[in-house]
Amino acid sequence: MAANIEESEISLIDWAVNWLRERLPSSWELRQVAEASGRSDGQLTLQARGFTASIAIEARRSLTPKEAENLLPRLAQVLRSMTGNAPVLIVAPWLSRRTQEMLSEQQINYVDQTGNALIRLENPAVYIEAAGSLRNPNSKARGKVRLRGLKAGRLIRTLVDVCPPYTVTDLAAATGLAPGYVSRAIEALDDEALIKREPRGPVEDVQVPALLRRWASSYDVFKMNEVSTFIAPGGWEEVRNKLAADSRTEPKTVLTGSVAAARLAPVASPAMLLAYSPEPARLARELGLLPAEEGANVTFLSPFDPVVWVRTSEDQGLTFAASSQVAVDCLTGNGRMPAEGEALLQWMVENESAWRAVELGALAKWPR
Repeated sequence: MAANIEESEISLIDWAVNWLRERLPSSWELRQVAEASGRSDGQLTLQARGFTASIAIEARRSLTPKEAENLLPRLAQVLRSMTGNAPVLIVAPWLSRRTQEMLSEQQINYVDQTGNALIRLENPAVYIEAAGSLRNPNSKARGKVRLRGLKAGRLIRTLVDVCPPYTVTDLAAATGLAPGYVSRAIEALDDEALIKREPRGPVEDVQVPALLRRWASSYDVFKMNEVSTFIAPGGWEEVRNKLAADSRTEPKTVLTGSVAAARLAPVASPAMLLAYSPEPARLARELGLLPAEEGANVTFLSPFDPVVWVRTSEDQGLTFAASSQVAVDCLTGNGRMPAEGEALLQWMVENESAWRAVELGALAKWPR
């Protein structure tokens, strides 16, 4: 072992070795090298089927997504160069989903003590993938803002809908949120490598798909909003046509979900119309809809926040929610909706100029 490795990290490596041995064929030999390379915490050799593989180990008591993004590429390059381009294995008590994504993208193996793991070796061929805890069992937030709820949704919508750069002050003014909250939230998003900025500097980049998936982890379209479900005897298409002919004043009924996603990134024919409405009960009466707890083909949502009326778009007489809102609604929906959300995210990446504002001034003010 390297001379400066701490006892807790030695325990982590011992645990990882035992964890691997339990999952590899009994005829395979896995052993620790007595003296690891000077800059790695440990080194393993795996012998099987006539192949011998060296694995460099790095033990971390904690690892944030930002550390994984900024530190590990250089670390992995050093370790691989010292061990004949050997694969690297990160061992930690717990790794967040975002940290796992960052490691996977860089072809770095990992395992944590809650059971999250991804190990890929070529010779001998090994593929181990396992899911452990989504939450840190030993979390000590120490005042970190929780990225959930109405305020988080409003801030994330702004970050996604508008191209950076912008400062904390700019974001607070645009969203009506307290500067202190925005500052803490931006710090948390920076730690998760979901945005990029210099220390105390403006936001310079936003990882749009990853940020919307992060929002989806604490949001649910059918729980965050008040839901009213109906059966349209003539089918949801008839309701869509009636809405297209409706000239009522703002705020209009705003389509989201499968119907809205299919307009930009079709996956399959929608089975239900999902829409935000300021007056669901009255609208349902006017459209001749029948209340239903099962078999509904029309669902109206009383919105969790007025952000759903922001950056809507018009098409053939219909009003559609912003692409960012449609994406997160689909990602947290049921049936085919998550797949439709992923397809829409891909469309958003490829067509950014079609949906994203170039400056905060384009938002005017969020509705209060």
